[in-house]
Amino acid sequence: MKFKICLIGDWGVGKTSLIRKYVLDQYDDIYITTLGTKTTKKQITFKINENKLVNLTLQIWDTMGQHDFYTIQKFAFQGTHAAFIVCDVTRKESLWSLSYWREQLFEIAEEIPIIILANKNDLQNRAQLSYKNLDDVSKQLQAPILYTSAKTGENVEHAFLEIGKKLVS
Repeated sequence: MKFKICLIGDWGVGKTSLIRKYVLDQYDDIYITTLGTKTTKKQITFKINENKLVNLTLQIWDTMGQHDFYTIQKFAFQGTHAAFIVCDVTRKESLWSLSYWREQLFEIAEEIPIIILANKNDLQNRAQLSYKNLDDVSKQLQAPILYTSAKTGENVEHAFLEIGKKLVS
């Protein structure tokens, strides 16, 4: 089974770093702006019950995070099966953009599974978002939230496994 997954969110929240960590198990703190979109593939296998293994091919789309480029993002959202909406725990404004990104996505892809990723969780000493802030937005958007770190790998693989499970259920 093949599925298209988009990572969306403001610029600099770590979308590219999350993908790079997941697919290549690499991390680099040099920030390079994503221009347009970039796609990567990864195959995963997991059990959905004791007797059944599922093989998925994930086509992972990394989208640019500037609000001004909606035409490009609109193209990227077409045919999306699931999405991660990413915020940066060290930048409060990225939290308030989560609803913007959800609206833009659902305008094209309708109601698909989404998971919020609160990225850069390794930088708790610089966090501007509280667990309560994030929990409130999670409830408002009706989407589960996972705390991730592309740098340490915290919950990165788990996030993709969870979205895979949502896609096959």
